[in-house]
Amino acid sequence: MIRTFIINIFLLVLMCSCAFKPLYKKTNNFHPNKINIIIKSKQHYENNLSIMKMLLNEKLNKKGAKNSFLKLVVSMDRSISSIGVNKDLNSYARLVQISINYSFYDKKGELLSGSLNGNATFNYTTNNYANIISLEDASNKLVKSLSSDLSNLILAESLERKFQP
Repeated sequence: MIRTFIINIFLLVLMCSCAFKPLYKKTNNFHPNKINIIIKSKQHYENNLSIMKMLLNEKLNKKGAKNSFLKLVVSMDRSISSIGVNKDLNSYARLVQISINYSFYDKKGELLSGSLNGNATFNYTTNNYANIISLEDASNKLVKSLSSDLSNLILAESLERKFQP
């Protein structure tokens, strides 16, 4: 009698106590539906806009998805500022900051929105070609990081209401 009571209590505790929910789950709740991705910017930043759209499209949309009213609008802004003279007194450093604001919509309206920021530094020297390459490389790395963060946020977000594709 006591043995069955202890076993029943043990099973009840095991079944009810574990409420683990992964923070970043990789399942795509929007899978059968295609998400229309729109990237906006006031200025042209090399190919950052097309890279952002391509990376988000790879992570959010799967092959064979059907058209829907789901829409992701991302606005990107980049600023470059000087940090100052480095320790060698011959080169300067620059800070690249990229901030994105995003809004995710369905047929009824906005599902979620927010903003993400990232920054990187690079050395600025007297060689113009090296400066252009360094700026482009720092911007590409920031765009890749921000697009990965954004896609993870959208896929892991628990929405307050059911979405209407």
